[in-house]
Amino acid sequence: MEIVLTWLIGLLCLASLVIYWTDWRKTRNRVKLGQAAIAIFASVVVLGMAGMETYDRMTTNHIVETGECYVVDDRSSKGSSNVTLWFGERSYGFKEIPDVAYGPGYVFTCRAIMTKQMQSGIDYELRSLDGELLYSTHSDD
Repeated sequence: MEIVLTWLIGLLCLASLVIYWTDWRKTRNRVKLGQAAIAIFASVVVLGMAGMETYDRMTTNHIVETGECYVVDDRSSKGSSNVTLWFGERSYGFKEIPDVAYGPGYVFTCRAIMTKQMQSGIDYELRSLDGELLYSTHSDD
């Protein structure tokens, strides 16, 4: 769903670019030219992000990691990523912090989906060692 919204926002930026550009051609107003330049920048950034994510998903560059893991809060050390899921020596960053008790002392059965190109986390779920679903970033669960 996130990728569809990103494409929609990018296309809206592109539509605003067309509107501002036609207004500028009619009036030759500098403000309209500035708005068109901002719309160009926004369109390139948003459509570029959507394009990279779509490419990852279309070329099946997804990594699915399952197994025992623990979660570490790393908001201060990694910028945009808020938590890290550790699978033994491998770690992956995710944006959404779980609403269950976590940390190196809590071991979960995890399933995480990442991309190979951007090395960014998409979705993850935490289950108890008995298999009960404790937390999921999937909106349909």
